[in-house]
Amino acid sequence: HLSLRDNGMVMFAGQLTGVEGYTESTATGLVAGINLARQLRGLEPVLPPPVTMLGALYRYLRDADPRYFQPMNANFGLLDPLETEVRDKRVKRERFAVRSLEAMQAWIDAHVRTVIAA
Repeated sequence: HLSLRDNGMVMFAGQLTGVEGYTESTATGLVAGINLARQLRGLEPVLPPPVTMLGALYRYLRDADPRYFQPMNANFGLLDPLETEVRDKRVKRERFAVRSLEAMQAWIDAHVRTVIAA
């Protein structure tokens, strides 16, 4: 998660983190809010799975070489490859979407619903 090293309760979101775009900025704010709620309940922060666009974007922010860092929009190039090669761009993107939605739903069920219900 994107927080101060010395104080995990101070979290960052939006363009300050290195994302570009309104949707990307809003999504990082949502994850920051989820993680703050988790921390206030004594739970560890979590990030979406890297097979989701948001998880892949966080992975980029975390793993990019700081010497060559470039702000990033969400794009299909950030996602892990599919298990089987698909040449048709439309079909490939549909499969990315299905995989991402399934992984995001599982992540929400496992990590987010616990803080919403509390």
